[in-house]
Amino acid sequence: MTSRVFIVGGGVNQLELVRRAKQRGCWVAVSDINDNPPCRAEADEFYQIDTTDKAETYRIARSAHINAVVTDQSDVAVPTTAYIAEQLGLPGIGFETSLRFTNKHLMRRTVALSRPDLLPISRLFESELELLDHLGSPSINHQQLIIKPMNSQGSKGVARLDSKSFRESASIAFRESRGHGVLLEEFVEGDEFSVETFVVDGTVHNLAVTRKFHFPQNDCIDYRNTYLGDIPLDIENSLYSANAAVVALLGLKTGSTHGEYKVFGDRIVLMEIAARGGGGNISGKIIPFLTEFSPTEALLDFALGSRPTVSASSYRSKYAVLRFFDFPPGKVEKVSYAHVPTDKLLHFELNLKPRDMVRAVRSSRDRIGYFIVGATSREQVLLAEKSVLEAVSIKFSRDEHIDE
Repeated sequence: MTSRVFIVGGGVNQLELVRRAKQRGCWVAVSDINDNPPCRAEADEFYQIDTTDKAETYRIARSAHINAVVTDQSDVAVPTTAYIAEQLGLPGIGFETSLRFTNKHLMRRTVALSRPDLLPISRLFESELELLDHLGSPSINHQQLIIKPMNSQGSKGVARLDSKSFRESASIAFRESRGHGVLLEEFVEGDEFSVETFVVDGTVHNLAVTRKFHFPQNDCIDYRNTYLGDIPLDIENSLYSANAAVVALLGLKTGSTHGEYKVFGDRIVLMEIAARGGGGNISGKIIPFLTEFSPTEALLDFALGSRPTVSASSYRSKYAVLRFFDFPPGKVEKVSYAHVPTDKLLHFELNLKPRDMVRAVRSSRDRIGYFIVGATSREQVLLAEKSVLEAVSIKFSRDEHIDE
């Protein structure tokens, strides 16, 4: 009998999941809030549903007689996917577990029970007026604070505060939280990393550590992720140890994780951790290239009732860079492409056409595209990164330039 797989979320980062399921001969249904997301054209059936609407998504999934439900690289779809699996008696991470990985306040409260040393100083505000009153105190050093919605994804609404725009930042954060409140936290200095793992029956299998760099205009938004063999082994081991402790405390038994941490001296601080693969095709394309292990295939194995097997080679044997494009603000007149070195290109995505507006990157949704290059040497991958950047240029309309 053909397996019937329901994939919650139809954005571009879910394409790898849809394609892998189709390659297995599965019938695939996709749901998404948008009417024509990238995955729709490759699915057997499409349902336009808000991925946060558990009841309606469950109703449709049940009527479709599915025998597997899965998502990847989409935080907001994780609880819905877990809820459907639980209601239909299918493999899943459990609804309560999903909440501990998507509700940042609950995440911190759970970790604090035995590992408060891994957490930043944090406070929940459920009222925007209460937060603004707190931030209006003359004793507050805004530059040492970061604000984040309790349950958003893709760094939406996340910002480091300053004395001039903290009111605007607070308003945006509350809007992105959809009424669930925001966290006000200390801004932790230091280098940022993410830890990619796959968990099977409670055993955490380490896959890679990512070094992360941020846009200068928003040091909460990634513009470059690297795998260049330059992370000291003592830092890598400390990150793996901290991450395994967090995963155990939050209760994930089987599935992907993407944990983000700051390292400052001997201090390791959890920023957040998700029960899904790293976005920007980290789990879909980078990890398989580096390790010859596919978290996407393992997720499908689990969803379809098989025990995943993790057999991954060292991610340090190859090299990769994920780079977001960063152009100055303006109205696009023309996008030009010179020769792009496709032999090193794992992914290329640039969502620009004439008359589009490019804006300064204030949140993740302002990022206009990215590419991934991979090679067997550090020098090759850095050269490939440089070549792709030089191959793409934009001509802006002079009379429509945005001054930001």
